[in-house]
Amino acid sequence: MDPNLISAAATAPEDRLPLVMTVGFTGHRAVEDMAAAERAIGEALVVVGEAFAKLIRTSHMAAFDGAPRMQLIVGAAPGTDRIIAAAWRAAELGPVHPIFPFRDAVTGAAYTDLPGLGGEDTRVEPVAQSGGWTGLDSVSLGLERNQGHAEVGRLIVRHADLLLCWWNGQPPPGPGGAGDTLRRALERGLPVIWLKPGETRPHLVDPARLRQHADAAEAMVQLETIAEPLSADRLADLLAGVLVPPATSDGGSPHSESSARTDYATVDPLKRMPQPIGALQAVLDRTLWRFFRSFQLIAGGMQPPTDPDAPPPALLASQSGFRRLQAATDEAIARANHLSSVHRSEQLLLIVIAIAAVFVGALPALVDGGKALGSSHALAAEVEFALGVGAFFLAAAAARHHRHRRWSDARRLAERLRAATATWPLGMDIADAHAQPPPSWTEWRARAVVRAAGLPLGWIDRPRLDADATWLARQLIGGQIDYHARQHRIAENIERFVRRIESAAFAVLMLTLLTYLLMYWIGWPPLPHWVGGFVTLVSAVSPAVGAGCLALEATNGFGELALHSERLEVEFEDMRARLGPVDKASYHHIQSIIRRAAVLVVEDADAWRDRVLRRRIVRGG
Repeated sequence: MDPNLISAAATAPEDRLPLVMTVGFTGHRAVEDMAAAERAIGEALVVVGEAFAKLIRTSHMAAFDGAPRMQLIVGAAPGTDRIIAAAWRAAELGPVHPIFPFRDAVTGAAYTDLPGLGGEDTRVEPVAQSGGWTGLDSVSLGLERNQGHAEVGRLIVRHADLLLCWWNGQPPPGPGGAGDTLRRALERGLPVIWLKPGETRPHLVDPARLRQHADAAEAMVQLETIAEPLSADRLADLLAGVLVPPATSDGGSPHSESSARTDYATVDPLKRMPQPIGALQAVLDRTLWRFFRSFQLIAGGMQPPTDPDAPPPALLASQSGFRRLQAATDEAIARANHLSSVHRSEQLLLIVIAIAAVFVGALPALVDGGKALGSSHALAAEVEFALGVGAFFLAAAAARHHRHRRWSDARRLAERLRAATATWPLGMDIADAHAQPPPSWTEWRARAVVRAAGLPLGWIDRPRLDADATWLARQLIGGQIDYHARQHRIAENIERFVRRIESAAFAVLMLTLLTYLLMYWIGWPPLPHWVGGFVTLVSAVSPAVGAGCLALEATNGFGELALHSERLEVEFEDMRARLGPVDKASYHHIQSIIRRAAVLVVEDADAWRDRVLRRRIVRGG
């Protein structure tokens, strides 16, 4: 393991979903009045601390699990970077996470400027820093000097929930400076605390007020007219819009996303209930809730993965943030798979029960020859009534437990976390382009997990990039190709199977009716009573089987699923081709392809969720 890497075991938190607020900072290296800068930065940090304290005193904290905390991410360059790092530590606001853009190829020392161009004060010793740190070996990654500085700004803006900026108001001369980082923050929509040299009062920039301008560059020219005086109350309101989950609407009625989140958190299908309910749950998991899985194996065929999962690189696996993301993803996938088995098995069971009820109801016609008061009529009525009661309670339980909604939420969260796990090693997330309030509680929870994971630790150089990107491309892009290829085959096989059953039921019905009519037309000798009963039985059951097949296709859409998976398989294949050999691809090209693949995974989950919401469970007649 890299000796400069902070041990994951030493920093791994035990909390599952804490409120973590990350404050980013950008500023100038040259400061004319150090005392004034220290005073202004210190006063701004006091307001930040007060705003965070107000935030954690609200009722929104019930959605989190663990101690709330703040952290500062900063470039660690001479000047204001080191002023705020010292002030942050002195105020005991939380850990400081420095980012270093350069490493000496010979000594391995960290630098805040290209070695050989800056002074001695640009050299920093990472192991002397408290907490975690991230280093970009820009030369190894093929980045020019300004690109290295700009990449530090990107990392700060991507991971920050609030940006403190010491900026003189002058247009940015190029990439990587304070003005350039501020522009990126405004484009993303971050709340900004602007500290202008020579002014005593800090400004607060509300991202919502920027929308009256065409772009961030135009807004920066008039930033003083957009900004407002900094206050703890106003800052807490801006932070709440991004950090807390969708909650109560303005009218006071429960928000639908808030209700869904509360329901999801209250009822955990993976948690064993106390006896004897726990024993019943275990029996159901091994029997009824495997019904659809058994049907899928019979009708769709066994489709094992062609490319088994490979373990992540050792350095990546040792990262506490990556382990947090993987644990959250594995839990979400297990929950989604369980709810999928329950929901789909319930739907299939209801269809089978409906067909069985028709069969039982028509069976006395075969046994008693259609007599009105046969002894089997009462028994058939009892069995049919029991089947109806079972169907009623099965459908009622599904509705009462909101399994339909909970399954779609679990699947969306699982895929969103899968995407986050794939982009995190590259220092990004699919939501870092826009810091808008989360549109759903699943998006909020995924972002909260990403915040808690923090930044990748240690040096990011070309060998590490190649190892991580190769694994990520195999897991994300290759995994999706393999998954959709298997889903395509399974869905096609099931669709053919259902059509054959439907065709067979229709053929049996028509053949039975035609045979009976021919026997009647040619004046066949008096038929036994069971012949008419058999015709009645087939006439009732065959249409029921056909209707069940139609209901199965309508609630699952196997044909649509096959076409959809075929299209996505081609799309991911195209991404793999565009990525090419990882060791020959540029740093930003790798980021672009992995990000696009992660976005497609989440977009597919969103589209799937919409389809599921249109196909609610039906009880049958």
